[in-house]
Amino acid sequence: MSNLSEYTEISAFNADTTLVRRDNSVYVKKRVPKELAYIYKILLENRHKNISDIIEVFEYEDCAVVIEEYIDGETLAGILSKRGTLTEAETKSIIAQICDGTLFLHKHKIIHRDINPNNIMLTKDSRVKIIDFDISRRVKKGAPSDTVILGTVGYAAPEQFGFKQSDTRTDMYAIGVLANVMLTGDMPNARLYGGKIGRVIKKATAIDAAARYSSITEFKRAFTNEVDENTPPAMRALRSIPGFRTWTPWKMLFASVMYIIWIPELILYLYWSLGSVRDFAQMLTGEIFLAVIPYGLITNIKPSGNSKKAILKAALWAFASFSAGACIIAPVLEKFL
Repeated sequence: MSNLSEYTEISAFNADTTLVRRDNSVYVKKRVPKELAYIYKILLENRHKNISDIIEVFEYEDCAVVIEEYIDGETLAGILSKRGTLTEAETKSIIAQICDGTLFLHKHKIIHRDINPNNIMLTKDSRVKIIDFDISRRVKKGAPSDTVILGTVGYAAPEQFGFKQSDTRTDMYAIGVLANVMLTGDMPNARLYGGKIGRVIKKATAIDAAARYSSITEFKRAFTNEVDENTPPAMRALRSIPGFRTWTPWKMLFASVMYIIWIPELILYLYWSLGSVRDFAQMLTGEIFLAVIPYGLITNIKPSGNSKKAILKAALWAFASFSAGACIIAPVLEKFL
């Protein structure tokens, strides 16, 4: 460990936070309560790409001084103040990274307790960095409630106000609120985002922590509809099958029916037509129009704006394709049936 005097002050952000230089590198120096030193020491010894790097921790009788990386980027609050809202794709990418960073904290028994736009930095290459662990705490088994009431208004979960103890679902609540703000510009209780994402946010921000998702991993999977290294192998394999990739119940049911009915039918039809190249080509083309194209049209509807119009249009095209396939297959089937 170097000496704190080796860091030269450049400018001050506030009374407790200063921009400093050591050799040719720039860092952030923060004065924090001494009781938080152990959390910063955990982060010093264990790093994650979505958590600001802790460089050194100095302990004194009345406080601790932390040296952490200087992040060349912008806070999410700054981005939202300029743009108002973000797209679904942007929001999913940012929330996924916040979840990854938060999951890392939770694996080390740390609850951030202050996830909000001011504590999320985005680097120039769009990497998320979670900062400011000044009200973070370790999970205390058996404690009935938090001893100190802290948190950013609107993002702080109900349990942070002394009713119950904070746990991993406390950070989930804040991330859910943040996601809604990114998509609508409003808190969920003022205006909840629509569709499946809105339902995920609603569950993540339930007043009763027991009604939320059981873990950040479960919330991330529901919010992004993606799989990652934390997804069980069996689910990863299932999610690779067309129809199961989005994990949408009606699409999975539709896909199951299609696979059970259409695949045996396809094998039988093609077997019947093997004696003639012309019949085989006609039967294969008919099956594509009869099943593959309608299935693709219906299960890949992505309404934007007028959803009823989009669904009706897809349904009409699916019916037209199905009818064309039936007409193509009919002459061949007459020979065998």
